[in-house]
Amino acid sequence: MVFESLLDRIRQSNNGTIPFEGTVLAFRAKLFKFFVEDKMMGSDLLFMLTYMAAIITANASRPEIFAYTGARREYVSTKYIHRADILVKRWGYSYVEALVNVAKKIENEMLFSMVNRYANAIESGVPDEDFLTRELDTIRNVYRSTYEQGLEMLKKWGDAYVSMLFSGSLVGIIIMVSIAIYAPENVQGTLSVSYLIIFSISVLGITTMYKAVPGDPKTHGLSQGSPEQNMIHRMERKVVPILAVIVLLLLLLGMNYGLILMLIGMLLFPLGVIGFIDDGNITLRDAEFPTFIRSVGAIQGGKGTTMAPALADIDKKSLKYLEPLVNGVYTKLNLGLSDKQSWQRFINDSGSYLIYKYLNIYRDSIQIGGKADKIGEIVSSSMLDQVLLREHRHTLSMGFIVLLVPMHAMMVGIFLFLFHILVTMSDAITAKMATLGETSAALTAGQGASIASAVSGSLFVFANFDAKVIGTYVVITITMLTIANIFAGKVVYGGDRSLIYFFASLLCATTGIIYIIAPIMIGIFFKIPTFEGV
Repeated sequence: MVFESLLDRIRQSNNGTIPFEGTVLAFRAKLFKFFVEDKMMGSDLLFMLTYMAAIITANASRPEIFAYTGARREYVSTKYIHRADILVKRWGYSYVEALVNVAKKIENEMLFSMVNRYANAIESGVPDEDFLTRELDTIRNVYRSTYEQGLEMLKKWGDAYVSMLFSGSLVGIIIMVSIAIYAPENVQGTLSVSYLIIFSISVLGITTMYKAVPGDPKTHGLSQGSPEQNMIHRMERKVVPILAVIVLLLLLLGMNYGLILMLIGMLLFPLGVIGFIDDGNITLRDAEFPTFIRSVGAIQGGKGTTMAPALADIDKKSLKYLEPLVNGVYTKLNLGLSDKQSWQRFINDSGSYLIYKYLNIYRDSIQIGGKADKIGEIVSSSMLDQVLLREHRHTLSMGFIVLLVPMHAMMVGIFLFLFHILVTMSDAITAKMATLGETSAALTAGQGASIASAVSGSLFVFANFDAKVIGTYVVITITMLTIANIFAGKVVYGGDRSLIYFFASLLCATTGIIYIIAPIMIGIFFKIPTFEGV
C-alpha cells in the first residue's frame, strides 16, 4: 500500500505518468517474451490445439470454440484466440478479419502460421472439425521437429559450453601464473579480466542452452503436489534460510572455505535426493498416463458410462505407478465425494505437469459433451509425443551430466593444485633467500658475481607472490565455476527447480573436497629441493 501510494504521488506530480515507465514496461515485455512466451509457445500451442480438437467432438460451434479456448488463459497462445473472439463479438469483425488482424501482432512464427492457416481455412469454407484435426497433426509434427532440433542444438551447445568454460579456466590459470612471475602493479585489473571471461562464457552458454529446447515443465507447480514435492517445500522453508545464515557466519569467522562448501553439499543433499526421486516418479507416471486415458476414454465411449465405472473396468495391473492414484480417486468417487476435488487430488498427488494439463483437457471436453473415445485418443496421442521426446532428452542430458561432473572437478582441481604449488614455491624461495645474504655477498666480491646475480634473479621471480590476493582470486573463480555448472546441469537436465538442490549438493561437495585435499596432497608429494652448497 505504501508503494502504491508513492507511485500515485509520482504520477500526480508528472502529469499522470512515471518517469521511464514506458521503457520499463517495454523491457519487461521483452523479457517475458524471451524467457516465457517464446519458450512455452511450442508446448502451449500443442495443448491448445489438442483442446480445440477435443471439444470439436462435441459438435461445438465456432463461437463456442473461440470462447472456450480463449477462456483457458493458462496457455500463452490462447490470449490471441481471446483477442480474435473479442474483435468478433464486440466490434463486429468476421472471424477471418479478426484472425488476420490478430496475426499481425504475433511474432512467434509457429503461432503466426497457425492463425493465418485458420483464417484461410474459414475463408475457404473448410469445416472447423476438418481443419482442427489436420492442424493438430501438423502442430504435433512441427513441435516434434522443433524439439528434436532443439535437442541437437542443446547437444552442440553443451559440448561448446564445456569447451569454452575449460578454455576460460585455462586463461584464468595462465593469468594466475603470469602474476606469480611478473607481479604487475595493477593486479586487480588483471584478475578482473579473468572474472569477465568466465562470467561471459557462463551466461552465454547457459542462456543459449536454455533457449535451445522448447519449454517442457515437469511438475505442475500447484500449492499441493506429490508427497515428495510437499516434503521438499516443508524442508526448504527451514533448511535454506538456516543454511544461508550459517554460511554467512562461517565466512565472517574465516572458516575453511572447503568445509563451508561441504556443509552446503551435506545440508542440500536430502532436498536434492528427494527432488531426484520425485523426478523419476513423475517420468514413470507420465509414461503410463497415455495408456490410462486412452483406456478410460474407450470404456466410457463404448459403455456410455461416467469416469467412476470406467475406472473399475480398466486393467490397473498394467499401471504399476499410477495404480495407487487411480485407486484413490476411484474410492473417493464411489463414496460420493466431489468429482472435481477428487480429480484435483489425483493431479496434486501425481505432481506431473503433463497429467495436470491433459487430464483437465479430457475432463473439460467430456463436460462440454465430447465423445470420450475420440477425446481419449486425441489426448493420449498428444501426450505420448511429449513423453517420447522427454525420453530422448533424458538420454542426451545424462551424457552431459556424466561429462559435467568430472570436468568440473578437473577445472577446480587444476586451479587449486597449481595455486598451492605456487604458494609452496613462494614460501620456500622466500625462506631460502633470507639465508643467502652472506653467500651472495661473498660471491659478488669474487669471480662468482654472475652466478650470484643469476641465482638471485631466478629466486626473485616467485618471491613477491601475493598468496592472499591470489587465494581470494582462486576462491572467487571456483565459486563462479561451481554456480555456473549448477545452473548448466539444471538447464540441460530439465525437471523441477528442486533439482538445483541436487546439482548444488553434488558440485559444492566436489569443490569442497578438492579444496580440502589439494594442500594436503601438495604437501605430501611436492617437495622443493634445497639449495645446499650454493
